[in-house]
Amino acid sequence: MGESRPLGEQERLLNYLHAFGGLIAMSVLHVRGRLDPALLGEALAWLQAQHPILRAHVRYGELVFRRLPPFVYRQPYFETEGTTEIPLAIVTDPDPEHWRKVLASDLHSPIKDGMTPRIRVSLVRTSRTDELNHIVICADHATIDAQSGNMFACQLLDYLADPAAAQAKPPIHETLPPPLEAGLPKKPDSGTRRYQPALRLPRQTIPGGKQETRVISHHLGPSVTADLKAAIKANRTTLHGAVTAAFLIAMRERFGVEALTCLTTIDLRRLMKPALPQATYGCYIDILRTRHDITADFWATARDASFKLITALAKDQQTASIMKLPDWGVYNKEFWPTITHNRRIDGLAVTTAGESGLQRDYGRFVLEDVTMAVSLDMFGPSMFVIASERVGGIDVSAGYTAYAMSEADAKGLAGRALALLQSAR
Repeated sequence: MGESRPLGEQERLLNYLHAFGGLIAMSVLHVRGRLDPALLGEALAWLQAQHPILRAHVRYGELVFRRLPPFVYRQPYFETEGTTEIPLAIVTDPDPEHWRKVLASDLHSPIKDGMTPRIRVSLVRTSRTDELNHIVICADHATIDAQSGNMFACQLLDYLADPAAAQAKPPIHETLPPPLEAGLPKKPDSGTRRYQPALRLPRQTIPGGKQETRVISHHLGPSVTADLKAAIKANRTTLHGAVTAAFLIAMRERFGVEALTCLTTIDLRRLMKPALPQATYGCYIDILRTRHDITADFWATARDASFKLITALAKDQQTASIMKLPDWGVYNKEFWPTITHNRRIDGLAVTTAGESGLQRDYGRFVLEDVTMAVSLDMFGPSMFVIASERVGGIDVSAGYTAYAMSEADAKGLAGRALALLQSAR
């Protein structure tokens, strides 16, 4: 029997943005080993059986009117009855870098409305006998965040490693998970903070720049990561603070900016009442804006990034959050600057996704690398950085859109930031 529930406010906003190509969530698993597409299809079918949110499509119902744009919308519902299987495309191309083109295309192509689930997958390889496979996963952010995206990848690879063991496990979820607003306690802001307008990088003119989200990926190895974590502890800050500081300082050096605002993704599962199990699929995040004066002092900047985020979360979450439809005041402050800066909002966004749980060896398959991204073509920060821990190291993916930032600047910023992280002591 099917199940249905209305999308929560956050889910509705993310689903609305997705329809216009905003914040499409992507990950690519680079897997070595002879992979039968039929086995991958079985794994996706099994995952759908495990998680109701993966077998839900979006149905649009009654009209809802409001005083602010959009002035009217149709109330969306998650509906499990009649949802089709997760689409799986098999892409064979002799170019070993073709997966990047598939990633760029998916980042520019929202999942269509209808009975399809809010996720799709492509298997990209150079030939039928290729040992290196790129599993490209595209999702509506309303149904998945960084944590549940990592869980999806872990469970998918577990199935590929041992289908019988995976099938022996009982379903993880029986019903659709609740929306964030159903369990997040409402609390008034402290009143100490007013709306913080976005601080952007200077506008760039990119000759021939494409509306295409591109990603620069790098993996910090276990020894470098261990040294970085020891330095983080000694300097009384966090991994988020260190990653944020590295990119802020790189932007200061390149563009001469003395201050920027930064967007940070916060996982709210544990703040809900009752707290949601960490294994819950769905999207349970807030995105908070904080302002930072940037100096050449790496650790002072890192502590500032961490402290202001913690303060905003504890005292002024509602004011600092951008996960809501804007009011007229926000339109007045942000509309024209956003338009004149190639639809860029803040200079930087950072997601530190924590430990992914992903391993290297999965039976006859080896996970060689992971790439993560969100679409930035519709609007977004100048650079969106995702840092996720894996096998003792850290995967760092820095995304940008090619019409708002040059490839040379993007590579220069990412390279300088990574150098700062590798040399941090």
